[in-house]
Parts: sequence; C-alpha cells; structure tokens
Amino acid sequence: MSEKIALNASNKALLQMALPLCMGAFVQFIVVLVDNFFVAQLNGKAMSAVSFVGLIYIALSMLSAGLANASQILIARKRGEGRSEEIPTVFANALFIGVFIVLIQFLVLAFFIPTFLDRSIEDEETRNYMKTFAETRAYGFIFFTFIQVLQSFWSGIALTRSMIYSTVTVAIFTIVFDYLFIFGNLNFPRLEVRGAALATNIGEGAAALVMFIYTLSHTVYKEVRLFRNLYRVPFHYTKEILRLGVPIMLQMVVALSIWIIFFAFIEKKGEDSFQSAFIVRNMYMLAWVSVMGFSSTTKTYVSGLLAEKRSQEIFHVIKRLALLNFTFILILTHGLWLYPESIAHLFNANAETTRLTVKSMYIVLPAISIFAITSILLAAVEGAGKTVQGFFIELGTTVLYLTYAYYIS
Repeated sequence: MSEKIALNASNKALLQMALPLCMGAFVQFIVVLVDNFFVAQLNGKAMSAVSFVGLIYIALSMLSAGLANASQILIARKRGEGRSEEIPTVFANALFIGVFIVLIQFLVLAFFIPTFLDRSIEDEETRNYMKTFAETRAYGFIFFTFIQVLQSFWSGIALTRSMIYSTVTVAIFTIVFDYLFIFGNLNFPRLEVRGAALATNIGEGAAALVMFIYTLSHTVYKEVRLFRNLYRVPFHYTKEILRLGVPIMLQMVVALSIWIIFFAFIEKKGEDSFQSAFIVRNMYMLAWVSVMGFSSTTKTYVSGLLAEKRSQEIFHVIKRLALLNFTFILILTHGLWLYPESIAHLFNANAETTRLTVKSMYIVLPAISIFAITSILLAAVEGAGKTVQGFFIELGTTVLYLTYAYYIS
C-alpha cells in the first residue's frame, strides 16, 4: 500500500470492483422489498407509510453517501499518487465529519419530519404509521453512516468484497426480526410498523460490527493502520472533503427529496395512486442496484486514472462501464415489462392499483434505459473532482422534474 499501484482497467477488473457493490445494493433492495411485503400484510396504508418514510430516510442518508463519495475520491487519488500513508488522515477526517452528519440526520427524522407529516399528509391513519416509523428509524443513522465511511476506504482502494458481507448481514438480521417484531411471532412483542423500523436498525447495527471486524482482521489494515489517527482529531483534509462532499450531498439529497415532494402530490390523488406509485418506485430501485455499483466504480477509476496521469484511458473506461451498466439494468428490470401484474400482486394490490402500476411501469422502463448511461457520465464528472458542476446538473433536472410533476398531478 505504500507503493504506487497502477489501476487495472480491464473488463474483469471493472467487474471485480463493481459486482460486489451491485450485490450489496441488491441485498439492500431485497431488504426494502421484504420490509414492504411484511408491512403490506398489515394493510395498504401501513405499506405506503413505511415506503414514504423509508424514502425520507434514504434522502437523509445521502448526506452520509456524499461524505463517503468524497472520501472515496480522495482515497483513490492518494493511492494513485503513491501516497497511501495519508489515507488514515483522510479517513479520520471523514469519520469526524460523519459524527456531525449523524446528529443532523437524527434530529431531522425524529423531530422535524413528524411535524412536516402533520401538515402534509391528509389521511390520519397513514400519518400515524409514518410518525411511528420515523421516530424509531432515526436511530439507524448511527450505524449507517459508520458503514458508509468505512466502505469509502474499501471502494477507494478498489477492494469491495466487504460490501457483500455487510449487506448480507443487514438482510439476514432485518428479515428475521421483521418476522419476529411485526407480527409478534415466537412470543416476541407485536410491534407492527415500529417493529419494521427496529428490525432494520438491528440489521444495520450488526452490519457495522461485521464491517469493523472485517477491517481489523484484513492484511491491508495492518499495512495502512487505518484507525491510527482517531485518537487525535486531524483536520488536514476536512476542507477538501467538504469541498468535494457538500455538492455531492446536496445533489443526492435534492435527487431523493424531489421524490418525497412527488409522493406528497400523489397522496392527494387517492390511496390507489399512492400505493401504485410506491410499487413502481420499488421496482425502479432495481435500476439503482446496478447504478450503485457501476457509478462508484466510475468515480474510483476516473479519480485514480487522473492521479496516475492516464487520462487518455478514461473515455474508454467510461464507455465500457456505461455498456455494462445498461446490460445489468435491463436484466434486473425485465419484470417491469414482462410480468408487471405479478409484481403488483406481491403487494396485495387491488384491481385499480394493479392497472395504474402496469401503466406506470411501461412509462418508466425507457427512462431507466437512459439513466443507465447518464448515471455513469455524472459519476465521471464527480470522479474528476467536479462535484459542484455535478450538483448544478442535478439541480437543473430537478427544476424540470418538479415543474412537470406539479403540472401533471
């Protein structure tokens, strides 16, 4: 790690980095799907409530993801420049910033969001479900942010297998405790919506522990001594992390927040439209599984190749990553156009909800195909350190999106 190690830009190397990240994102998708499936057995309003607050949680978690992206870009750059001895300082700075981000996330979800829901959600039963889920789910940020910062190290040095271990842990613990807590099986208390939030928190806590143990036991940790600067708070890279990270945070929060506003529009159109929109959103997140892996890979490779002064290779790497992303997205989302009715019935959808769901899925599929390419291009911009430009690209699309969503709904 102390030596300058050139990035391998072969298709095999790209896939070796991207696939564990895709696998991690896929397991997260399964967790969300199972959460919604279990809660849907209570009633449709409970499923809509958990999906809506889950979306708010994801939007706020983009603060952690933006921090991790900035840390990953810097770590990849230091590795490419042969300055791996500086990686622990970058990591310590990122973890220190993460503490403040967790505080903001917790306060917003536990205290601000319930007030927002009182003013924006009309149905009282749905609103109460939402508030219960939000107040419990807020504690999950403690574990989620730690996982993200730790994963930024592994992604930055192009070793991503740890993502599989952490997300499989989340999946197993969440599914087991969903079964126990939502319905009160095996003499556990019946907590319903609160149980779904508690189960996911337990899953993330277990995953954080697994990631920590994995890092301590890995040979790379012994070479880099990743945690050596945690006993004192170094600020060497805080400004640089914030310069790169804040635009990404804002971009990601904006990208997810517009969905929250969109669903607030849809909620006023009736329960069938509201449930249908969330079923389609769950399927749309399948595209995110691929985008998560290949976008992160793009950022590491663009940053690393620039540091190694191999910029002439960047365009070819981007082109191959975009093609791989497009292929994986088509495979993952085939259900949207082959059997959308079966997908809708998974969530106990009635005839009208199913009809609306099928119509929406046929519209969403072409958009996902375009997203396969544009997500890689945007990741390349950010990987080059142009995160402010990435934010303004996202902001421009957001204005167009909200204008049309308001008009059409």
